[in-house]
Amino acid sequence: MIVFNPVVSPSPRLEVRGLFIEAFRGQIAALERNTATFRVPQTRHLYERHLGMAYHFKPELFIQRQGATDFSFPDRSFRLGAGEICIMPKGVPHGEVARSEGRSFENVVVCYYNETVAIHVAHADPEGRPYVEDIHFYTTPFFSDLVEYLNRICELRFTRTPACDTAIKGLMLAELALLLAIVEGSASGRFSETERVFRCQWLIRNNIADAELGVDELAAQLHCSPNHLSKLFHEQTGERIVEYITRVRIGNALDALRHTNLSVKEIAVASGFNDPNYFARVFRKSTGRSPVEFRHDLARVACVREQEPKAVYFDREEHDFGLRPEVMARAESAL
Repeated sequence: MIVFNPVVSPSPRLEVRGLFIEAFRGQIAALERNTATFRVPQTRHLYERHLGMAYHFKPELFIQRQGATDFSFPDRSFRLGAGEICIMPKGVPHGEVARSEGRSFENVVVCYYNETVAIHVAHADPEGRPYVEDIHFYTTPFFSDLVEYLNRICELRFTRTPACDTAIKGLMLAELALLLAIVEGSASGRFSETERVFRCQWLIRNNIADAELGVDELAAQLHCSPNHLSKLFHEQTGERIVEYITRVRIGNALDALRHTNLSVKEIAVASGFNDPNYFARVFRKSTGRSPVEFRHDLARVACVREQEPKAVYFDREEHDFGLRPEVMARAESAL
């Protein structure tokens, strides 16, 4: 389970926010000078389970500040050095080992979950395991854009043409500039009970594949009693922690059913359900369909869209946009 380092005092939060700003500005300047270095692992072994490795349903961004990170994958590895960026594609299994390299380890990590941008600074314990020192949460109307920019960079990275290199630079500049604007435009106050709920949600989303995830373990990580956390969470969000866990798991499953070719059993395990039959029951209760029926419906809708005209011509006299009545009826029914 991903853990927080115990924070004695929340007073350094403005200092950490400044570190985020410095990291984003520095990388923007490096891109403009054409001196930026970033690593993108190839998208192989997607959504596979490997001992000591994790994967996510959305991409992540690492900015190495000090020391180095040794990233390992099922069939390769690389070291991310100070000043470099790593974009971790969605679904890629990876492990991380922190290296001091003569200076204390430090990196800035940007994650995207549940319409929330989570940015944290990470340090290392004596065994070389990165831990979250402080985490800030931001909501933005550009959430989907930020995710899509990273997805496109991952797709273009291994297409070796000058045009793709230019596109990657533009996308990376847009990503970092938006992140900088979000952080600079947001007030960063002291740690509060409201943020304890945000941190609880973050822990849930980062450990959603753990079938044993529950209130007791979350409360221990957040340094409060299970009863206090349960009451606080319900007051702040209007739902119980177990309901939120289920909702996130079903949301991840829907995402995987839409965008991957994983089997229903594999999706169940990745979403935190050890029993595929129980997963199917919970999925049906939440969506009204089984996972298999949901996929069949996606395929059916895709086929209908393929039959639609590729161009629509406006007919000035008939005002029917040049569509046959049966096509108009099908288009209207799909809205």
